[in-house]
Amino acid sequence: MARESTCRFAILGMLCREPMSGYDLRSAIEQSVGHFWQESYGNLYPTLKQMAQEHLVELEPEEPSRGGRIRKAYRVTAAGRAALAQWLRRPVLPHVERNELLLKLFFGAQVGPADSLAQVERSRSEAEGLLAALRLIDENVRHSRGDDPERPYWHLSIRAGLLGLEAHLRWCDEAREALQRMERTTGSTKKRKAR
Repeated sequence: MARESTCRFAILGMLCREPMSGYDLRSAIEQSVGHFWQESYGNLYPTLKQMAQEHLVELEPEEPSRGGRIRKAYRVTAAGRAALAQWLRRPVLPHVERNELLLKLFFGAQVGPADSLAQVERSRSEAEGLLAALRLIDENVRHSRGDDPERPYWHLSIRAGLLGLEAHLRWCDEAREALQRMERTTGSTKKRKAR
């Protein structure tokens, strides 16, 4: 069975919050679920068009924006809310994560521990930055509108991101130690062979 595009459900979920243009949707996705979900403009606009044809979303009455351009904002329809609810109740399909770092480490013997260590260090640095940003988002969510019924759900997804990044940093530390030991072993083996 072909995997159904989840882009449409990310759009429906965002539009349940408020009507938005394609640009607004992209920004909302980046600022709210960007730590675990991404959508490109190239995917958003064709999906919005298709969803409008399926009557899952509809255009709001057009209104000029500050720059004088017409702003096309979409809102979710009753059929769209029903489709989202149906999707939310279905089991999550299993998937295999594509992780380029792990793939490079798997074949790391081809270049040696120093190059692999550099990959791990870059990944660790990136994860530290993401963790700091996610902690700020978590802080903002915890201190935002206390009566918003969506807040506890947002917090759960943020916690998964925080814990995942913390685990990744611990793994990076372990990988660093192992690669440094390999590098020392490889270096002393090369020195013995050179004699």
